[in-house]
Amino acid sequence: MSKASQISWWPLWHIGGAGLVGLLLLGLATSNAAQPDSKPAAETPPPVLTLDEAVRWTLEHNPDLVALRQQHGIAEAGVIIARAKPFNPTLEARVQGAEGPRSAAITNRVPNEHLLLFTVETRGQAEHRLRGASATLSRTDWEIAFQEQTAAVRVVRAFHAVLYQQEKVKLVEEAVRLNELGARQVRQLADQGKLRGADLLVAVSEVDNVRRALGPGRAMLTTARTELFRALGAEAGTFELRGPKDYAPLHLDTEQLQQVALEGRADLRARQAAVSEAEARLRLEVANRFGNPVVGPIWVYDPTGVHTFGAQMNVPIPLYNVHRGEILQRQAERDRAVLDVRRNEVLIRQDVQAAVARLRDARAWVNIYKKEILPNLQKSLEGIEKLFAEGDPGVDVVKVLDLRRKLLSARDGYLDAVWEVTQARADLAAALGQPLLDVTPVPPP
Repeated sequence: MSKASQISWWPLWHIGGAGLVGLLLLGLATSNAAQPDSKPAAETPPPVLTLDEAVRWTLEHNPDLVALRQQHGIAEAGVIIARAKPFNPTLEARVQGAEGPRSAAITNRVPNEHLLLFTVETRGQAEHRLRGASATLSRTDWEIAFQEQTAAVRVVRAFHAVLYQQEKVKLVEEAVRLNELGARQVRQLADQGKLRGADLLVAVSEVDNVRRALGPGRAMLTTARTELFRALGAEAGTFELRGPKDYAPLHLDTEQLQQVALEGRADLRARQAAVSEAEARLRLEVANRFGNPVVGPIWVYDPTGVHTFGAQMNVPIPLYNVHRGEILQRQAERDRAVLDVRRNEVLIRQDVQAAVARLRDARAWVNIYKKEILPNLQKSLEGIEKLFAEGDPGVDVVKVLDLRRKLLSARDGYLDAVWEVTQARADLAAALGQPLLDVTPVPPP
């Protein structure tokens, strides 16, 4: 495994996009300096991929996230712009020629007039701009964090989808193997005259009936692998997935989980920052409603040779336009941002409630299979196989194959139930804003 894949995934969105991009650019620059004419090899996941490694690899290498983190630099540049003074001083210079009668007493044929003017913000506009830019930077970072959370949950879902389809294919292959074995045993008994030819036909047809599910199962496995590659952001690679056999139980207290979600969801924090951003824009618009005075010194050298010094002030008169429309727009933007926060809080609570309900139902579904359906069918199959081997006249090959089919179907249903649990946990992870909720396996006994 490369050094990059050993870096812990979770600090990435805490340090911000600039830190991660800086590390990536530093590594790229070092590689280019060592081999300036060589093209860097495409990054591929490690040969054995666990769920936490898949999430870590995605956060480090997914090209969508790498590109998205550039937004941090754009927003950070906005803070630098806000700190700078928006208006440069203006120098006005008038140089003229003077001619006239002798009685005019012209002693300076080239009169001059020079003004150095400064636009002065007197209502705290600089502070409002800086607050708005800082809120924009905060909102951008939280939006990046939310996209990282979303990408991580997508990887979790895709990872479990591949494991699920692999187990489905293995189950079909096992069913084919068991039915082929059964068909050979029936053939031997038919050759010995202990079974009828019709029993052999039933056993052989059951093999073909099971084999027809292999093609669709393998096709769905290929599709799931493709989706995992897309979620990882990997171009190619061959790796083995190693998922935990079970997961640490979760205490499903809806109220407590809702509070965790309200504190940890990055999209909610982004909307809260958007409220501060809109409020700063409103304050800036209110501060600018009367315009800004322009002041500065003046020096005049007139045609009579007299030097005049003074100051000039230009003050806009808010007679026709006090920016009422612009202020109303900013107020509406602020109010909408506040309502977006409230709407998002409601959606988060709903997400947590739905995920908890789904997980509880999925757990009950799995427990029914583990404690009742699978043990009962396994016991029934063992009993009927024993009766069939003893030559019980009331047991034929059709009944044995029927119970085998039911047990295999129950195992298939158990896989569906486990899949539902993984998806419910992924829903809860997305609702809480904690993508690696699925990574803590139950310690072995």
